Amino acid sequence: MSDFQQALLISGGIAFFVLLTQYGRRAFTAHSMIRPLLTIVGVAFFYLRGMPTDLSELWLYAAGLGLGLVCGAVATVFTGIERDAKTGKVMTVCGVGFAATWLVVVAARLAFVWEADHNGTFRQHLGTFMMNHQLHEASIAPFFVIWALAMVLSRIAANAVRAGRLPQARQQLTQVKEPVAA
Repeated sequence: MSDFQQALLISGGIAFFVLLTQYGRRAFTAHSMIRPLLTIVGVAFFYLRGMPTDLSELWLYAAGLGLGLVCGAVATVFTGIERDAKTGKVMTVCGVGFAATWLVVVAARLAFVWEADHNGTFRQHLGTFMMNHQLHEASIAPFFVIWALAMVLSRIAANAVRAGRLPQARQQLTQVKEPVAA
């Protein structure tokens, strides 16, 4: 499997799963927070094992973390949090902006991998950059995984805080009429 096919499978799969489970109006529950987290953690476990951890790579990973936090913030901006008036459940509402954020992130990763595989000039500049900054080729995949992990984690955390700030649901009081003694 080529690097591009692998990137398409992983990035596209994560984005598809996130959009499938988050797009539209959905209940915001522990399950809806844990599901994407476990998915990303599973991918992270596979790709972060044995990753290079020289000082130069740590800076690269910090950049991935920063990008993930920014993208998570953008995805959060496009995620509405509300309480359902009838059920009192907290709901997320994700629309086109949320989907576009994920699609831009996936497209950026795929464009990077495509250019690295198919564009000699880009590959030469990338190689020079990596050599000048003493980066290992094996640090590229962890960079993207950290980016995705930070994006998912920051959005979950921000939405949990926002959900906690919603006013509590009003409970309907039903009046029970006691029988009148005769």
